[in-house]
Amino acid sequence: MLTLLTELPLLLTSALIGTLGNYVGFGGGVFMVPILVSFFHYPIQEAIGVTMISLIPAALINTIVNHRKKLISYKAGIFLEIPTILGTIFGAYLVSVIETIWLKWIFIVFLLLLSYSFFRKKATGDAKKRFDLLAFLNTLKPLIKIRREDSTHAISLWLLSFFGALSGTMAGLFGVGGGFLKTPIMVKIFKLPAKVATATALFMIILTSVSGSFSHFFWGHLDLHQGWPVFSGFVLGAFLNIKLSTYSSEKNLEKTIGVVLFVAAFIMGINLFT
Repeated sequence: MLTLLTELPLLLTSALIGTLGNYVGFGGGVFMVPILVSFFHYPIQEAIGVTMISLIPAALINTIVNHRKKLISYKAGIFLEIPTILGTIFGAYLVSVIETIWLKWIFIVFLLLLSYSFFRKKATGDAKKRFDLLAFLNTLKPLIKIRREDSTHAISLWLLSFFGALSGTMAGLFGVGGGFLKTPIMVKIFKLPAKVATATALFMIILTSVSGSFSHFFWGHLDLHQGWPVFSGFVLGAFLNIKLSTYSSEKNLEKTIGVVLFVAAFIMGINLFT
């Protein structure tokens, strides 16, 4: 039962997580769920359900603003979201048939490598001429073209489908949102600007959160009376992020994504021992 002593800290915590989650395009569920379980003693199912429905208005508010700024690539978002949904179903199935402990360690290492990629210096000179497997695979047809005002990005539909399915499978296997994989994938694999990647990821979060919230409502995992501080905090965080993003540069955003990926890997590592 929530009291005033827990409602205010939970509201402020949710606002902080919501601001950071919207800023980097992850949503914030990967951090909010363990916080609700560990510090506010929510049952895991209720923590996931409350977080899921709280993501909807927060992502929607930012999506409206990002749409006006023409930052969202709807084409990339939709083509990435479809295999993600299928991957989530596959990942949930794998949980019942394989031991996931080693996969979790592999996933943590994968997150750390992704995090490192945001701090590694860009290749110059001869290093730039080395064979890049992902760049080569990204030339495989059919291609979809993402047109921006100042550039055009060609993305292989095969590669887009693979990484979408990978994100969904990881989400289904480990109970984390696929959003915090989609943003770095769009930046590092598909070379989209960081602000476009985060805006597109938030658009996709709306789709997954709506469908997920219906499921949690059906199973009785949604208690809005207990979850209103999280809901309100995420909405507040959405508006704070709009202000924050106005003053943010592409470089600072990429560095923040790298830090958040490292923290996500750290949290997953702690969960293995609890």
